[in-house]
Amino acid sequence: MKIRKETLCLLGALVISVGQQILFSTFYYMLPEDSLMKRMMTLLGGDFLAGGYIQWATFFAFYWSLAEIFVKRTRLKRELKVLSSHLLPTKDRHIIMPNEVSALYSKACDFENKRGATLLTNIIKKACLKFRSTNSVGEMIEIISIQTDIDKDKSESAQSNIRYLTWLIPSLGFIGTVIGISQALQIANSGDMAMITKTLGVAFDTTLLALVLSVVVMWFFHSLQEETDNLHGQFKEYVIENLVNRVEKKEIDQAAS
Repeated sequence: MKIRKETLCLLGALVISVGQQILFSTFYYMLPEDSLMKRMMTLLGGDFLAGGYIQWATFFAFYWSLAEIFVKRTRLKRELKVLSSHLLPTKDRHIIMPNEVSALYSKACDFENKRGATLLTNIIKKACLKFRSTNSVGEMIEIISIQTDIDKDKSESAQSNIRYLTWLIPSLGFIGTVIGISQALQIANSGDMAMITKTLGVAFDTTLLALVLSVVVMWFFHSLQEETDNLHGQFKEYVIENLVNRVEKKEIDQAAS
């Protein structure tokens, strides 16, 4: 049974976050009180029962989002490599006769049969089919633009879980702060200032950690979005430059008449 990569991302993030939590908790209980390293372990959620579970959940969402971003970027690189397969003629002054369009369609189909479907081959196939049925370069360009927009929408939809996780990370930090403040208020009547201070410290640690992790993951996410937009733009430019702009116009006019 084949496991989806998205499921592997979830399991991988879970394993890493659990292993990290065990490590942080071990160091937390081994280190002496009032030491700088113990304070650092507290910030990272080493004291699991006293609020560290919030940091653990934050790290889990962080690693999950990074794993999904890595998978999406790997797919983008694999799609980008198709450009080097020379599915369309790229030599200067190469003219495509209308009767050659069917050969380019077959070439794209053969490529998919050998290596699987790709975004670029799908655009080429749609453009060739539209030209064969209409002999119109204008409609060819229109179908390329439509298909590119469809692919962009699908890419955005595929990134919906990443967007949710980037929202969840800072939200978990704020939840931890609210819980910590609530606990501090409950023990306020006891007059134990040391416990109140410790509880408030843990409360604000959750937000601090969440905001730092959110900054990191948002940088990678925006980089992914930029690469995705560039990929679709490159495909559209490649097909227009090497297919649409190379079709012999005179032959088209004769065929139309």
